[in-house]
Amino acid sequence: MALDTPAARRRALIAITIPLIMVGIDATILNVALPTIARDLDTSSSELVWINSSYIIVFGSTILFSASLADKIGRKRVLMIGMAIFIAGSALSGASDALDSSKFLIVARAVQGLGAGAIPPATLSLIRAIYTDDRERARAIGLWAGMSGIGLAVGPILGGLILNSTSAWGWIFYINVPVVILGQVLIARRVPESRDPEAPPLDVTGATLSLIGLLALFYALIEGPVRGFLSAPVLIAFALAAVLLVYFAIYELRARFPELDPRLFLSRAFTSGVISIAIAFLVLMGLIYELTLYLQTVRGFSPLKAGVALVPFAVALLLIAPIAPRIAERRGDRPTVMAGLAVLAGGLLVLLATSVTSPYWIVLLAVILAGAGVSLIQPPASAAMMGSVDAAKAGMASGTNAAIRQIGASFGIAMLGGIGQIVFNNHLVGSSAYEQLPGSTQAIADSSVTGAVEVGEKVGGQGGEALIHTAGVGFTDGLHWAVVGSTVVVAAGLVCAARMIPRKAEVHPEHRRPGGGV
Repeated sequence: MALDTPAARRRALIAITIPLIMVGIDATILNVALPTIARDLDTSSSELVWINSSYIIVFGSTILFSASLADKIGRKRVLMIGMAIFIAGSALSGASDALDSSKFLIVARAVQGLGAGAIPPATLSLIRAIYTDDRERARAIGLWAGMSGIGLAVGPILGGLILNSTSAWGWIFYINVPVVILGQVLIARRVPESRDPEAPPLDVTGATLSLIGLLALFYALIEGPVRGFLSAPVLIAFALAAVLLVYFAIYELRARFPELDPRLFLSRAFTSGVISIAIAFLVLMGLIYELTLYLQTVRGFSPLKAGVALVPFAVALLLIAPIAPRIAERRGDRPTVMAGLAVLAGGLLVLLATSVTSPYWIVLLAVILAGAGVSLIQPPASAAMMGSVDAAKAGMASGTNAAIRQIGASFGIAMLGGIGQIVFNNHLVGSSAYEQLPGSTQAIADSSVTGAVEVGEKVGGQGGEALIHTAGVGFTDGLHWAVVGSTVVVAAGLVCAARMIPRKAEVHPEHRRPGGGV
């Protein structure tokens, strides 16, 4: 299949971006449905975090392996397989509504994440193979990155529209199926196969160790606030994660063809770039998770209204992303990363003004600043990473760049959600409204803010109103403490950037573009 004309290449590019848009949509469409799912499935706070995070954890943990597999057996083939798995995961996630099972939904979301992990690296590799002219390739990669951003913006609104139209929340997942099938048909017809004839052997052992190690670590982080950080299951999970991840590092040091060479982190520029990007997505996605619950459960926004209320973060990402590389070129990478972190911290601190009755403009300002800050951080931090490695390691560094966003996002949801839940529990359990509840309903109320509001609505009267108000205040206090914790993390990143990010990295312009796939 030859793509000798610009028109043929454009048709191939359009086909390639379809699954990428859906991956972007799936990163945010679930958020507006979380309160609905929590009420429908009676989920605990940890189950709600798992529903959101299982997709992202598996997504981020498989990107590097998927990139290597695509080079080895064919980029188009891996993309088609990934899309098929994504379709299956979407259908299974949708079926969780009818099955009324949170555990089934968690597993189905992980299947979705497995498929999604193959899509960004395979699509990017196909673009690089299709476009041989540097100028055309740069424009194509810019469009590729922009499509993921559009997906992020569309997700909350689309989710809100679906939930306003039907009580069957499974449709936020079913909608993926026909669109991604259309993408498969177009890719089959318009996109040629390509592979790297000199691709090294696959690092199956390294990929397995990293995936299981990260799952064990996130189990401990997510279950710790509920079970107790000193409980046996959590301590065992922490120990297992430590053993597996340390062994992963040792194994990768000795492997001839490692999935991720730990020696890359000996470079201050590479390490600081990874830290900056991880912090950016830790804060952004953790914040979106908490604000979704705040807007719908505490402030009473409908799913559509909450979705529209959160869209400005994605709009800020889209508007700042094209000019951020030029700012970094003109002002330098280090000042731009530091400015981005400062803007991100500003967005966090604004949220300290939130309350159960505060105006929406506080949230609006916060999400705009957060989105703008992340857009300023990404290009120069990516440049620092890519400029610190030689050409032979460029693919590994690029894959790490994409993976660390997902892993950072998972940490953010676990960290902010965990801090918020601990503060919420302490506030609720010590209240008179909670003490007046029967023992059977106390467990539901302290499982999550959604559970507390549901119990309050069933109790009714002054007692129910008091419980709902107490739950709202407790959740808002938890949000404030999560913001404080996040601000400390951003401040540490600011110090790291000031000391380690190079003033200006010398890299190809395409490596200053955000990589999509969040």
